[in-house]
Amino acid sequence: MTFRKVALSNLRRNPVRSILTGLSLAVSAATLSVVLSLDRGYSSAVTDELVNKTGVHLYITKEGCPIEAASVIAQGGLSPLYVSEDVVEKVRKLPEVDVVMPFKLFSVTTDDGLRTDIFMGITEEVLEVKPDWRYSSGGWFESDSSVILGAEMARIEQLREGELMYSERFDREFRISGILERNYTQDDGIFFIPLKTAQELVGREGKLSAVAIKLRDIASMDATRNKIRAMMPQDHFVLGSKELSEGIFQFFGSTRAIMIVMVIVAAIISIFGIVNTMLMAVLERRREIAYLKCVGAGKLDLLRLISLETLAIAVAGSAVGAAAGAALSPVSGNLLREFLVAYVPSGSIARPDAGIALLAFTACVLIGLICSIYPALRAARIVPMEVLRNE
Repeated sequence: MTFRKVALSNLRRNPVRSILTGLSLAVSAATLSVVLSLDRGYSSAVTDELVNKTGVHLYITKEGCPIEAASVIAQGGLSPLYVSEDVVEKVRKLPEVDVVMPFKLFSVTTDDGLRTDIFMGITEEVLEVKPDWRYSSGGWFESDSSVILGAEMARIEQLREGELMYSERFDREFRISGILERNYTQDDGIFFIPLKTAQELVGREGKLSAVAIKLRDIASMDATRNKIRAMMPQDHFVLGSKELSEGIFQFFGSTRAIMIVMVIVAAIISIFGIVNTMLMAVLERRREIAYLKCVGAGKLDLLRLISLETLAIAVAGSAVGAAAGAALSPVSGNLLREFLVAYVPSGSIARPDAGIALLAFTACVLIGLICSIYPALRAARIVPMEVLRNE
């Protein structure tokens, strides 16, 4: 018989124990795979939405904290702080600046609290800073009472171009001038209205949520940011799109820490499970191991045998866990989207791939092999004379 056949034969002696040990590794592999997928997916989604899928390089805002600025810029809400319209013309005069887009963001929650609608007051400059903006029907505002619907809002409201939309909150009708194509960003869930109209609705005439800036040359970002800061009052901030995403990542760090603790706990459980299983297997087979040593088996042979048994359990459990983690990652992403307090990007939060599954599989197999060292050493140290005499 070969070492492989002996190892598999030993595992079949107590299949329930072997399966449960493999499942403990499967849980570790699945947890690690899900956490890595969520971490990678969230980072990619935030970067895509705030940096890659927009032509905005800088923001002028009253919010100094990137999280607060992002909540106003990306998710809406009527902040008590505002930027005066006076800064727009000052910035437009800079030769390094290509486009300046002032905007107003606010949200309206229904009386029952079940729905929050986000309104964004914009100017025509939005067409120059949002490369993904395309109309599925209609076009730009026809009047101050026009509205452009994001694709998701048009689907929810079941409205088409030319129809009227009534807002109970403002007791006002808006005529739909255009509907955007779906681009899988926050734009899909926003009502876009003329800037002046947005300011009038919330009583903030001449006041902006922020000012978005597109540069002619992104290489001049740092120098231009410093120049704009020198022009602004002390209570104004100039934030880069990358600063917003990095600030969100820092806030997401607490969630990431919780997920890492989950991985560590699952790994510890697996370690104790494997060590316990293999140690029990060694103690139950002390007499057999003694006979093997009597017929010429050396320490390295026993180390190899125990390692092969552990490897079989580790490979099977880790493979199942890595596959389960890849399958469960999208479900976990949806759950995280429901409970995440920080900024939630519109793109997929979970992005599993073969690389992550392979990493989780490899890590858990290595854990299994490391855990086999102590039981294998115990087997190698068995003295045949003592065991057989006692038997």
